[in-house]
Amino acid sequence: MHIIPTARDPTDGLALSSRNAYLTPDGRKVAATLRHALQAAEAAWLSGLPKAECIARAITLIEARNIQAQSDGLNVNIRLDYLEMNDASTFEVLEPQIRRDDIELVILSGALNVDKTRLIDNILLGNTEKVLG
Repeated sequence: MHIIPTARDPTDGLALSSRNAYLTPDGRKVAATLRHALQAAEAAWLSGLPKAECIARAITLIEARNIQAQSDGLNVNIRLDYLEMNDASTFEVLEPQIRRDDIELVILSGALNVDKTRLIDNILLGNTEKVLG
């Protein structure tokens, strides 16, 4: 497998995908929620928190963004499909208590449904030089 950085929209950081064409204007306004949630989990991971807390912070962000979207009058439904952290070598799901010092490279990934559009994204955490060269 050859891993390369994800191509992203320069305005909002959303991963470039043909699926984005299915987003409504309101959906496009919240589509970066998944990216922001992964970044929240990444920040928690880098601060030394265990996997369970990293995922919890990402979920909290998604829930808050969903409430904010409704308050802003956006006609959009945000629904989390999954958030997970896996060992990048074996793809095994990490145990909830695992911390960054316990593992060299992690794949943080998620899927979020914005109305009928399923958005996916991921971030590599750890020693990425081994895989991105």
